[in-house]
Amino acid sequence: MLIADSIRFGHFHYDSFDAIPDFRSQRYLPEAASNIDMHKHANGYRARYEISATDFEAYLDGLWTQYGEHSAVERGGFMDEGQTVSPELFNHTFDGLNWTSPPNAIVYYSPSEGDGGGATYYFDADSGLMFQRTGFW
Repeated sequence: MLIADSIRFGHFHYDSFDAIPDFRSQRYLPEAASNIDMHKHANGYRARYEISATDFEAYLDGLWTQYGEHSAVERGGFMDEGQTVSPELFNHTFDGLNWTSPPNAIVYYSPSEGDGGGATYYFDADSGLMFQRTGFW
């Protein structure tokens, strides 16, 4: 298991979505993502990548169109959705990764699975940088 876990979990870099070798790590990640840094663990991952505002908006709208009716929380139902992320929350969420909190990152959410699975997106449209926390069971 130690050998398998060392290949499955930890820090990875991918040039594109298509370079990611496992479907679980592609969950909730836009296909247009590039220059992807990912920290994978057994129940999800944290990622930083580049994406345009247009591509992200289209991706998120598509997720909600396809899965929104099954979401445990309605779109816009998370208290901080659409708000600027605080540096304290950002640093807590991405602790240990040495990623700097972007000053204008806005919080967005994917549809939420009943067991708590889903993604939280922290998008800084000015820089085209996305920071993502994804959980699945």
